[in-house]
Amino acid sequence: MKVKRSLRVLLPILGACTIFVGTAVASNSVGLFVNDKALSPKETKLDHSVNIQTGITKDMVEDWIRKQGNEKRDYYFDGLSFEEMNVDGDSEPEVLVRIDGGVHLGDFFIFDKQSNGSYKLIFEKPWHVESWNIENFRADGMNPLFNIVTRTGGTGADVRESHLMYMNDSGVWTEAWKGTLKDRSVFQGKYHVAMGSYQFNDDNGELFYWQTEMDASLEDNKQEGDSKTTMKIFNLQQGKFIEKK
Repeated sequence: MKVKRSLRVLLPILGACTIFVGTAVASNSVGLFVNDKALSPKETKLDHSVNIQTGITKDMVEDWIRKQGNEKRDYYFDGLSFEEMNVDGDSEPEVLVRIDGGVHLGDFFIFDKQSNGSYKLIFEKPWHVESWNIENFRADGMNPLFNIVTRTGGTGADVRESHLMYMNDSGVWTEAWKGTLKDRSVFQGKYHVAMGSYQFNDDNGELFYWQTEMDASLEDNKQEGDSKTTMKIFNLQQGKFIEKK
């Protein structure tokens, strides 16, 4: 009876071990392929060193920047990352690249795939880009609208801005609107902060922007005086949001 009881205990354990080993062997046998070529384990790491869909590597992107970059200087390639996104609605995605050179330093690039398979630089700015994403609304006459969040500043100042951008029908990456998300500055023991946000009204195509400003003490972070909130409305005119007077 003890032998049978022991077997009943051991059999489920052995079965689980068999499943684990089988899964491990199967996992090790799975490979990723790009353009019908198997990728090595090193190449399959999802760290922006290689794009699994097309095989674009970080080295390739660095080479594009060296050959086509507007600035005749060294770029900080250690802070480079990239992503493929379709910014113009055609069949080929573009490559968005950012270089993080510090809290307020960086570079931003967009490369467009050409008919011969090469990639052409179509936009470059010395921006520290914190994020990019597709907006959940489309204004008339615009391709997918992107929100590019940048960060600038200096001694005692830190500014985050939103750039609503899109690719126009002529293939030009265009800024439709720019607004402050946060502007913080320090002076004589006090800090001034402005916080902003926007919303698109798809009923009439207007863009609303709100901003609240306040002063506070650096010592205890308490607000000094009253805060002030303002609102602006923007109409879409010739591909850009223009403030309504």
